[in-house]
Amino acid sequence: MAAELAAHWIAVAFSAVNAIRVVFYVPQIVAVARSTDGARDIALCTWIIWALTNGLGTAYGAVVVGDALLAASFALSMIACIAVVALTLSKRIAFAPRGSVCRKIQN
Repeated sequence: MAAELAAHWIAVAFSAVNAIRVVFYVPQIVAVARSTDGARDIALCTWIIWALTNGLGTAYGAVVVGDALLAASFALSMIACIAVVALTLSKRIAFAPRGSVCRKIQN
């Protein structure tokens, strides 16, 4: 019984902290949105893997564990990571030298 209760509280605490974590993405999103150099300091591969990991966490929470709170907290983190990736890509396209984006895609 004590182990069951401990597991429950650990799951609740994990879900709560994971949901709160979304707030800490806001400064990064704002920094990318304000970027005047194409957000060159953002490691896109890192943010993409974080988005993928959070997507899998969403699926794990929803399908494997059947915990809607856990799934929702991971989904919020995934959305925040995708926002950083999308903003970074849009900034890099906007600040790329004219025609260089298409040239890189074609080559």
